[in-house]
Amino acid sequence: MPFSTSIHDYEIDQLFRRFRRVIGDSNWRQRVKKLDEEIRGNKFLRHHHILANDIAYQLCHCSDLERQYGALPIGQVDLSPVYPALAFASHCLSTLKRMDAANRTRAIGRIQGAFRNPEDMRALQLEFTVGLHFAKRGHRLAWPELETGRDTYDLLVEDLGPTGLEIECKAVSEAKGRRISARQALEFWNLMQRDLMAATRELHGGLSIVITFPDKLPTSYAERKELAKVVARAIFSRQGQVCRQAAISIRDFDAQLLNGIDWNNTESGTRELIESITGTKNREVMITGLKGGGAVICVVQSSQDDSLFDAVQKTAKRAATRQLTGTRPGMILLEFGGMSPAGMVSLAEHDNTLGSAPTSLRRWASEFLSNCTDRDHIVGIGLLSRGTMTRPSSNGVTSSGSAYVFPRRNSSQWDDAFSGLFNQETEPTEHGPDNLGLSRQET
Repeated sequence: MPFSTSIHDYEIDQLFRRFRRVIGDSNWRQRVKKLDEEIRGNKFLRHHHILANDIAYQLCHCSDLERQYGALPIGQVDLSPVYPALAFASHCLSTLKRMDAANRTRAIGRIQGAFRNPEDMRALQLEFTVGLHFAKRGHRLAWPELETGRDTYDLLVEDLGPTGLEIECKAVSEAKGRRISARQALEFWNLMQRDLMAATRELHGGLSIVITFPDKLPTSYAERKELAKVVARAIFSRQGQVCRQAAISIRDFDAQLLNGIDWNNTESGTRELIESITGTKNREVMITGLKGGGAVICVVQSSQDDSLFDAVQKTAKRAATRQLTGTRPGMILLEFGGMSPAGMVSLAEHDNTLGSAPTSLRRWASEFLSNCTDRDHIVGIGLLSRGTMTRPSSNGVTSSGSAYVFPRRNSSQWDDAFSGLFNQETEPTEHGPDNLGLSRQET
């Protein structure tokens, strides 16, 4: 059964009905119900939960529309917000059709379980997105891990090269390697919100609060609650404090610096501005506007470095030595969920600018590919951005993301068929990056 590469409007309602029957809408409904209960207890979790569980929320919206209209109301309601979920449903169903009864049951269980774990859901989406890319290039695909449960890698492009190409996909979230996750920070902000608001009620300017933990947040609720009160006392006194649990830094800033920020599009320059105000780098930040015109920026951070590259290196090494078989050529694809297509393009353009110092990602990829001891079978590493949805024509929607690929031509298993897998136009030097290409998903 070929992998579905497109969906037509007239198919959408039947597609959703089939997916609902096979997977069961209780999986996304129960997930959304649980998340909504958590949001009622902590309003700061809303954006985090909706973003991390977007497929569950979109399918829940489909279920609500079906109950209201009797079917998905094509042409009556804008369905573009649920296109990613419908694409995911299509990919699941076309993959399940390939399987025998036993493996189909096991795969359905994995799909159902992914609704309870955003990382598992993101991993499945990535596998299908990569599969779609190769299917659109006319290749035959197999999902060994999903279809048979025997091999431990994600995708086999059966007709690429003399023996096929094994691919292991890894979704790298923004939180990977962080000592303090976004959810932990949001829960702590909620805990100290009442004291924080009381301490800043009369504030008309800007106040930067940086809370630095020796390692991680205290696990004890009582300790975290007491720490919230210590923060409030530091704000009232406008003096930093150092206690057993954390060091608290307080400084004033000009709140008008925040006036020009487009809060609906905070990518361009916003993080740099916040980092310059707080004196921190790539940390969890909460910004609160006050009725009096003031603003509070609160940063929760660990004194330990966030070890993204350590985490990525461990992930890639495990994929090379324990998941890819080593008997065929293998490729590792890492999708960075916090990077936009434009961001990946910018990173690659920097690396390809004569005289520019290589980025950390390029240095890491080159070092990883230089080790031939236990990974000679690795023929390349690809860095993928997250996808963004565009409408190239009135009757088509495409989700595109940038790919920054490092081939390894000195591998004993290299074949020229592995060049230009993401539509590169020019050939790079050994261990250097290929040009950028696009991985497209049509709905």
